[in-house]
Amino acid sequence: MMNRQFANMIVHNYPKGVYSLRRINLMEYLFYPSTEAAEKAEVNKKGWLSTMLKGSPKQSLPKTNINFSSLPNMADLTTRHFFSLLRGQGEGSVMFVSPNVHTMMYDTSTDFVFGMPQANFCKQSDSIALSITRRSYGQDNHKLYVIGKGEDNALFEVLNYTRTTDLNNSSWYWRPLPCPPLFRPCLPGSNSKVCPPSAAAVLDAATICVSSVDAGACAFFDTATREWRQAGSWVLPIHGAAEYVPEFDLWFGLDDVIGNPNHCLRAFDFDSSRRPVVRHSWNYLSVLPDEWLPRQRHLLNMGSGKFCIATSFRNLLRHTSCRPLHGAVNELTVLTGVEVVRNVNGFQIIKHKSECYSLEDNRIHCVL
Repeated sequence: MMNRQFANMIVHNYPKGVYSLRRINLMEYLFYPSTEAAEKAEVNKKGWLSTMLKGSPKQSLPKTNINFSSLPNMADLTTRHFFSLLRGQGEGSVMFVSPNVHTMMYDTSTDFVFGMPQANFCKQSDSIALSITRRSYGQDNHKLYVIGKGEDNALFEVLNYTRTTDLNNSSWYWRPLPCPPLFRPCLPGSNSKVCPPSAAAVLDAATICVSSVDAGACAFFDTATREWRQAGSWVLPIHGAAEYVPEFDLWFGLDDVIGNPNHCLRAFDFDSSRRPVVRHSWNYLSVLPDEWLPRQRHLLNMGSGKFCIATSFRNLLRHTSCRPLHGAVNELTVLTGVEVVRNVNGFQIIKHKSECYSLEDNRIHCVL
C-alpha cells in the first residue's frame, strides 16, 4: 500500500447529534523525521501519560472539514452510524452510512460530497471493514467488504466502488453476501446460533478469514465463488480488522478492549492450512489508573511499518446520575505513533509521539 499522511477523525457532538470529520497530519504531529530521532526521544517519555492526566494541556481538535447528520428521530442511534475509508479512492475518501442505510462519500481532496447506492442493511459503528483491490483488464477493481452484527446473526455485504470513465455505466453497487457460518456450541437437541464476528483478515485477493470468540471458530470466504468453508476451532489473535504488511509478510492487529487494561499490538502469520501464530506482541501504551476504562481502539496502517493507534477511554468517576453514560462515552483519546523495524532478533517496536484529546460534549466516534 502507499504511505499515508493523514488520519480521519470522526467526532460526535452528542447534544447536536452531528458527526464532524477532522483531518490530522500524522506524519507531522505523530512521527519523528527518522527512526533514530524517535529512539533518542524515547528516554524522555517515561511518566508523560500520568503527567497529562494530572492536568497538563491536551491537544485541541483540528478544524472541521464537513458535518454529517441523519434524521432527527435517528440521532440517538449512535451505534448505527457507520463510517469507513474507501482506500481505493485515496486516504481522504470517507463513506458514511446512516441508520436508514442512506450512503454518501466525502472526498477531502475535492471537497465534494457524492451520493452512493443505498446499502442493504444497517451497519453497527463497530462493523469490520476490509478492503481488497484486484487488478483486472488493465484497471484496479476496488471492493469494500463489511461484516456487521444483526439482531440474530452476522450480516455481510460488499461495496464495489471501481472508478470508471463511463459516467452512464456506473459500477458502484452494494451486494448482499451469505453470512459467516460461526455457530455457538450448543447442547444436543437445541438450535445453534450464529455468533457475531470478533476479527477478520484478508488472507489474499480471493480469501477473507473471519473468526468469532463467542463461537470459538473461524471460517474462510472465497470472494470469487462467494462461498464459505469452515476453517477450524480457533480464532484470530486480535480484535477487529487485521492489517497486512507485505514488507514483513505479517499481519498486525490490536487486542480487545473488553475487560482488558493492557494495550498490545500483535504481529502474526498464518495461511489457509493452519491456525495463525503470534510472532510478536508489544505494549504500545502505559496502563492507566482503574477509573480510566478503555472504550475502543483503532489501528491505522501508515505504510513502511508505521502505525497510528487510537485508544479511547471514559473516566468512570466523572459520570453522575445527572449525566448519562452515553452522553460522554470517550472522554479521552490518545493517538500513538509506532514503527516496527527489523533487528537481529526479528522485529522491535519504536514508539514515536503521542497526542491526547480530552473531550466533554464531543466524543471520538472512530478514527479512519
